[in-house]
Formats: sequence, structure tokens, C-alpha cells
Amino acid sequence: MLTLNWLKNEDNVVYGTDEELIPMLSKDLAIPDLERRIKLFRETPCKEGVTLKGARRSSALMFIPDMYFDTDMVMGANVWLYLGEMRPAFCIYVPWQEVETAPAQS
Repeated sequence: MLTLNWLKNEDNVVYGTDEELIPMLSKDLAIPDLERRIKLFRETPCKEGVTLKGARRSSALMFIPDMYFDTDMVMGANVWLYLGEMRPAFCIYVPWQEVETAPAQS
């Protein structure tokens, strides 16, 4: 059962970017359009999340913890995939953009 305390245990979570996690998860879950579905969910998330069904009887809950649990947690504003208690949850985060600043005028 998915609980906030389970997610807060770092032994249960794998953190990575789209490029690091989506190819592996797409293949593992047999969901070829996983990247597109994550992008759409980022644009229009819903509180209860979305269950993704793949081939080979696989499924994952795609959700945003801050919305799902009505709380703030570390990395909780990102899209997560929950595959069940026997597998880690995957936090698919978007890295911060580096912003170049102009040198200060003296």
C-alpha cells in the first residue's frame, strides 16, 4: 500500500531525470509511449494520479506526491511512478535550468 512514510524512506526511492529513467521504465513496463504520457501528466496533473497499464501484466501509478497526499515533501512536486511495495518508487525530476547572469556593473 502506498503511504507517505514509505515514500519518505530513501531506500524505497530511485531518483533520476527523464533521460536516465524513462527508457528503462518504458522497456520494463512495456509502455512504449511512457515519455509522452509523463509529459502530458506534467502539463495537466490530477490529484488521484493515473494508473498506467503495460504489457506483460505490468502497471504503475503515475502521481505527484504533493497533490496526492496534500502535503509538501522533498521532490514531491515531480512526477513519480509507484510499481508496488516490492519495487522502488521512481521520482522523475526535471533538473534545474542553469541561468547565466550578467556580470555586475561597477
